[in-house]
Formats: sequence, C-alpha cells, structure tokens
Amino acid sequence: MTIKLDKLRETVTHQIIEMLEKVDVNDYKPPFASLAAQGIPKNPITNHTYQGINILSLWFNQNSKGFSSNEWATFKQWKDKGGKVLKGEKGSRIVFYKTHIQKDKSIDKQEQEHVIPILKSYIVFNANQVDGYQSPSEEEINTDDKVRPIEFVDQFCQHTGAVIRTGENRAYYSKKDDFINMPKTSFFVDTPQADATENYYATLLHELIHWTGAKHRLDRFGSDQKHKITDYAFEELIAELGAAFLCSEFQITQTQPAHHAMYIKSWLKALKNDNKHIFKAAAAASKATGYLEKLSSEVSLS
Repeated sequence: MTIKLDKLRETVTHQIIEMLEKVDVNDYKPPFASLAAQGIPKNPITNHTYQGINILSLWFNQNSKGFSSNEWATFKQWKDKGGKVLKGEKGSRIVFYKTHIQKDKSIDKQEQEHVIPILKSYIVFNANQVDGYQSPSEEEINTDDKVRPIEFVDQFCQHTGAVIRTGENRAYYSKKDDFINMPKTSFFVDTPQADATENYYATLLHELIHWTGAKHRLDRFGSDQKHKITDYAFEELIAELGAAFLCSEFQITQTQPAHHAMYIKSWLKALKNDNKHIFKAAAAASKATGYLEKLSSEVSLS
C-alpha cells in the first residue's frame, strides 16, 4: 500500500510540475465567494493586480490579520473611491520599482544615457479596513449550497482528531489555538478549475496538512518561522501538495492538477523560485499525509 501511495504522490507531483508552465495565474478564481485569500491581490481602483514580492507580502498580511478581501489601495485611492480608512487601522507596505534615465555628457561631449533604478514604497489598506466600500465579490456571494458531502472524507478528517470550526468566512489553521476554521459550504462556488465540492474538500485538506505541522505533531513550523515570509510560502507549497495527494488518494474525480498548479505557481512566481522547491515540499507533504492516514486508520481499527 505504501509503495502504491508513494508512486501516486510522485505522479501527482510530476503532473503539477508539467502544468506549471501552462497555467496562467491571472485566470485564477478563488474557490469561495467571500474569501479571496487564494486570489492574486489587486487594486480595485486601478483594476491592476499587484506583482512580484508584493503578492507574497500582501498575502502574508491578509492571512495574519484575518482579512477576507484581496483588494488593496492607498489612503488617497480609497478616499477618491468614496471610502474611508477606519481610525486606528495600520496599512501594509508595498514596493514599486521604476527607472530614471539620466543623460550626461562625456569628456568628448558625447551624450550618454544612464539607467538609474528607483525604489518607491507605498502604504496600502485592505478593503476590510475601509468604511463605505462594498466589494463586487461581496455582492455576488453564492446563496445555494453546491457542495455534495463525501462521507468517507468527512470521516477521515474527523478521525484525525483535528478540531474543525465554522465561525468565520475564511479558511485557516490557528497555530495559537490549534484548530481549523472553514467557511460554510454554501460559500464555495464552481470555478474553471474545479466544482464547488472539489474546492471545498481541497481547501479543507489543505488546512488539515497545516494542522500536522504543530510542534506536538510533526513540528514543521519552528520557533520563528511565522515571522519569515519565505518560510510561510514554503509551508503553503507543502499544504497544497498535501491536499493534491489526498484528493488523488480519495479519488475525488473532480480534482484536476491544474487546480493545484494554479495556486502553487502563484507562490513560485512571487518567490521567483524554480521547481526544485516543489520536490522538497513534496517530501514534507508526503510525510504529513502519511501522518494523517495513520491517525485516521488507528481510530477506524479501534
């Protein structure tokens, strides 16, 4: 059984790697309407998505501060839009590179151009920090529950012993209080990559992989990892690969490698890393899925 599972996980990993060059992160749509935590951060005033390290930085801030929106803009931009940044709210810093061409004359009076890189920084605020603005995504929240329960997957999650709550409309694992929060199933929607059911279970299993990283389990986080954006990104790779492994092992037929590749590529794009990091993450993800399977089987046999 172990050999078959290892082979399956290896196959899934290679499928995702092959698709990384094909998927377009700009086509990605978040799997549930009220939370854009897996969508590329964007500016609703300019309609542009943020680029490079700003993607990772804003994701990190969105997750750590519990924001349910992926929309960010400056104080002035929100004001021009008719919104008001709430008193006491602290913004998040982004950086922007531009070039300045300086023309000089050489000793022989020949004009020469020098390209000078200029780094500018701005403070942006999340839509959740703004009064008087309603995101279009909030207006289109799905009211019909399209998620079809998969009993044996629900039992698997229950048997691990993980505490799973439904208190907020965002998905996350709380390291401090050791629980998983999931949005209500009615908030999950069909996307071009997968249907609502697959999106729900892929998200739940993603958070369950995070749950395995606690100190009293696989001790994957380390004492200061939460302060490092790069470590945070690597943990996201582990969680998404682990979710892909479990979806395949559970034969959730709606699962497509492109769904997971879309998310993974967005992290790699922000980090400017290559595929070798996926193999390291895959090893950790395989260990995490094995840990969960052992927990669940022990309960099933007892």
